[in-house]
Amino acid sequence: MYIEYVKKNFQPTASELELLNSQEIIELYEYIQQQGGFIKYYSQQYNKFQSYDNNEILQLFQKYLLNYELRTTDIDGQYLHRCAYIEFYKAINCFTESPQKWLKDQVTLWSLPKDVFTKLNKNLFTFQDLSKNHRNFEIDIRAQNPFIDTTLAKEENYYQAYTMTVKQYKDYAEDPKSFFYNNPQYKKDQVYQAVNVDMEEWKEEIHRLFDFLPKYFSRNNGLNYLRQNCKGANVPEIYMRVQNCWIGGQQDFQGLSQININHGPGDCIWTIIDANHIDKLFHLMPDLFKKEGRWYVNIAYFLQNQIPVKQIIQKQGDILIIGAGCFFQAKNIGNSIHTSFNFLMMDDFSLQQIYKRQIRNDFFQFWSVIAIRNLFLDIYIHEKLTILKDYLKQFIDEELRRQLSKKHLTRFKLYISSKDVLICTKCYKEIFIFFQFIKDWVYYCPDCYIDCEDVIYMKYNIIQLKCLIQADTIQCSKLLCSNYIGESKCTIKQTLSQKVQLQDQDNSSIVESRQFLDEFLVGLNIESSNSQNQNGTSHQIDLLSKDKKQIKKIKEKITMIKKQHVKQLKYKKKEKYSDLQVIKYIQKTKRNILN
Repeated sequence: MYIEYVKKNFQPTASELELLNSQEIIELYEYIQQQGGFIKYYSQQYNKFQSYDNNEILQLFQKYLLNYELRTTDIDGQYLHRCAYIEFYKAINCFTESPQKWLKDQVTLWSLPKDVFTKLNKNLFTFQDLSKNHRNFEIDIRAQNPFIDTTLAKEENYYQAYTMTVKQYKDYAEDPKSFFYNNPQYKKDQVYQAVNVDMEEWKEEIHRLFDFLPKYFSRNNGLNYLRQNCKGANVPEIYMRVQNCWIGGQQDFQGLSQININHGPGDCIWTIIDANHIDKLFHLMPDLFKKEGRWYVNIAYFLQNQIPVKQIIQKQGDILIIGAGCFFQAKNIGNSIHTSFNFLMMDDFSLQQIYKRQIRNDFFQFWSVIAIRNLFLDIYIHEKLTILKDYLKQFIDEELRRQLSKKHLTRFKLYISSKDVLICTKCYKEIFIFFQFIKDWVYYCPDCYIDCEDVIYMKYNIIQLKCLIQADTIQCSKLLCSNYIGESKCTIKQTLSQKVQLQDQDNSSIVESRQFLDEFLVGLNIESSNSQNQNGTSHQIDLLSKDKKQIKKIKEKITMIKKQHVKQLKYKKKEKYSDLQVIKYIQKTKRNILN
């Protein structure tokens, strides 16, 4: 069978030939072929090669039999690795311990018991239930060539955009023949997947997901320090795919860890490269980051180029945890529904991968998805992580150098209403410290400045930031802290949480929440003005010299908005507000005040 092939193409030792001729190897090879081949078999949670006693047999498959199976001589099976699997008896640890203790590998698969994922899916996460609950909800569709196997990023293979309703996609997934007959605008030789479906308003689905996941994913998540919700990051997104749909080779756009749940019914095959080996892949493909997501290759491509790679079969009820900075691609074996969101584990390695990805995003001039510089600053203020000190110093110095290189001299002002995330109107990059603000709420980053403007605004006092990096202890401050969206260590945020009781109750809770928010904003103005008086650098930094007038103006606007709120209640029946409505009301009020 394979003996002649091995002799012809390799130089096996006498002992290896003897073992290859043994009945044990012959029977094992036939059994593995029945299971779908060596790569698929070896990647399974339980296989014969887990035993150290079988290490010699494993080497034979990696060196010779995999080459015979694929009919090629340039495959090095030693670069095929396995992901980590969470054993059933260890699952309780995942609910009681921090992820840092049980996430020991960059790729981890956790299989939920059948009765558990049945309850997770019940009435929510099947094609039928999604169609029933969100029938006319419009979703983005990506058309793909189903049989692509190339690193070339061709537009016709990857991206042609459509929209469907959830009901239409359910019809397509269940009966494509009838769907194509009734919808001739779609091509039969392509497959269609629903991507980045926004779940922000799907409260029941989101609550169900987090009820079934370890609380540490929400409690100990660095994304709790985000200043606004980001779809797909801290707000889950849902994907619907049919057989042969694929996710092109890519790294998470911000280098974050990713949690992906397969709700079934079909399987999905993932190919993943640890973050440690991304540079080797980047060296092989210098344009890797320019064509992310637009190409898909067989796992043999990585083995041929001696890049360590893992293959994972994600079945219904499997939770796949992809570590920070990992490269991945996926292809559907059957129809399936997936939910996905990001997780920031605040360890040195994860933060390092996020930083490296941000530098690459800057180099390739990619848009900002998450304001990483602001996020790092907020994490550093509250978590005191040493590794962030150097990163922040580089970010701050970079801003200063860029500002000092400008030919046109300007005045600096601390802009008190810039605590929310600001994105440049022109290039869509994150604004960290310096920016221009032009009427009609147009923001420009230092790279997009208009030279004729005489004033440059700052989100933070640059002197305070420099001192902050050198400080041994850091206290929460209304000048530095923001209203974070998650559960954090910010004492100001904790005070706000005590004031705002997010429970179904009458409108008095909203008024109380607004009053505290008013105090927060006025206090922020006072502290900003006091800071300027202490610094005494009015020529270089103008921190709102007319502080009293500004505070009076804000108070007048607060009074006006309160009157409008009372007036509206006269014409509207008193009703109960959900958690989300309270949050939205506060955010909207804040924007109105700052306008």
